[in-house]
Amino acid sequence: MLEIKYTIDDITTLMYVDQVHIFSNFNKQWVTAASLKTGDKIIARNGSQASILRIVEVDTRKPNAELVAKLRDVKLSHNHHFFVTQQPQSALEVSCEQPPNDPLELIPYQLANKPSYLPNGEPTGHHSGPWVAAKYVDEVGNEFIGWGRANDRHCAEDAAVIDLKDKVADVSLLTQQNVTISHAYIRKYSKRGRLINTMSPCQYCRDNYGMALNDSRVGNSNVVKPGRDHLPIA
Repeated sequence: MLEIKYTIDDITTLMYVDQVHIFSNFNKQWVTAASLKTGDKIIARNGSQASILRIVEVDTRKPNAELVAKLRDVKLSHNHHFFVTQQPQSALEVSCEQPPNDPLELIPYQLANKPSYLPNGEPTGHHSGPWVAAKYVDEVGNEFIGWGRANDRHCAEDAAVIDLKDKVADVSLLTQQNVTISHAYIRKYSKRGRLINTMSPCQYCRDNYGMALNDSRVGNSNVVKPGRDHLPIA
């Protein structure tokens, strides 16, 4: 097995793969993990490029305590599932979602997709979410986009709308008909690995934003929060 240290989106972390694992390099050519060298670049599923910093062969037959801890850490042991590969080799890789094609949806997805921890366990400062983005296009075609995450005062939908309002000169122009609000994306860790899931709007957000929401489902959470916002119907 190979331990690959790499950097992506200003974050340095690790992944563990077999030597025959297939990656796509920056030229969109298929390469095996064993053929990678320091300085090579490989493509993540969200389109980012990762730069290889170090490759070390590790013996999993008699692993030391440090290696055992790393292999059991889902934050590290499943990182390879988030890179483009020639053919999924496991149920986890099949179930890992592709990044959304819609540019608005891609913003909160990428915010949620940033790693939480460095290889040494220190936090990166990137919050798992949920994250939401909101877009308004004015009459002459100028596009304004806001984004934000949930906290104790408001839902992620509220945070995105509040940020959008800060970027628009006349907030009275914003309505449920001319604002588009993305799905909410959240990063989770489980026995299945590192996942990016969507969270459906709560009933409060459904009432406050209605037709502006891309997600037509209604979530189970209906927590009362003091900092909620809203958009008029027209």
